[in-house]
Amino acid sequence: MIHSTDVRASAGSPGRHLRIAAVDDHPALLTGLRAELAALDPQLEFVATAGTVPGLLAAARGTAVDVVLLDLRLGDGSTPAGNVTALLAAGWRVLVYTEGRQHDAALEALRAGAQGILLKDRPVATVAQALRSVADGDTLPSPETAAALQHAEDLTSHLSPQERRVLQLYAGGMPARSVALRIGVTHETAKSYLKRIRAKYAAVDRPAYTRMELYRRAVEDGVLRPHDPRTAELE
Repeated sequence: MIHSTDVRASAGSPGRHLRIAAVDDHPALLTGLRAELAALDPQLEFVATAGTVPGLLAAARGTAVDVVLLDLRLGDGSTPAGNVTALLAAGWRVLVYTEGRQHDAALEALRAGAQGILLKDRPVATVAQALRSVADGDTLPSPETAAALQHAEDLTSHLSPQERRVLQLYAGGMPARSVALRIGVTHETAKSYLKRIRAKYAAVDRPAYTRMELYRRAVEDGVLRPHDPRTAELE
């Protein structure tokens, strides 16, 4: 469970092997980051880079990718939402890695399904830990992620449609395994959605550690009708 809105940088011992891809139109930056990450943790391997999302999809075709680092501002005129959606459709998790505090664009990326925002001036150990957090299915609890979420008018406006559906079903009383069957994903994927939903609530100081607390948040945000936790089951 996430209780902090900061990523604690620590090199630590290398963990499992992760395959990293990146979309950035500044190749020199990616070259430097690749070298620094390799020196810090040889289990973090860059498998593909490109200046655009279509370029990465072509370059990494047939390659297993765990996390994609995505810059918000690319020179091809693409949008954060469109880029995140295309990367998720390829089956890859997305961590926005960008310069400056661009709350509107960052929020657009989070709404589309990115799992966090990290600025490029963060230490390489922080980047490494962020990559592992996102690979594990967590929403990154960075100050940038929290700021983008707090920029939203309400919490559920930045939940992805799938996250909103999972919240509706689970908070409405359906077991996680049944939620997975209902939406057509694995049990582990459904649990990952729940972790991300809880992390987003925690990031805006509305923690929901239990099912009952999630039910209260769902009612507060109009996802479920009050006093009727069976709503999701009856749809």
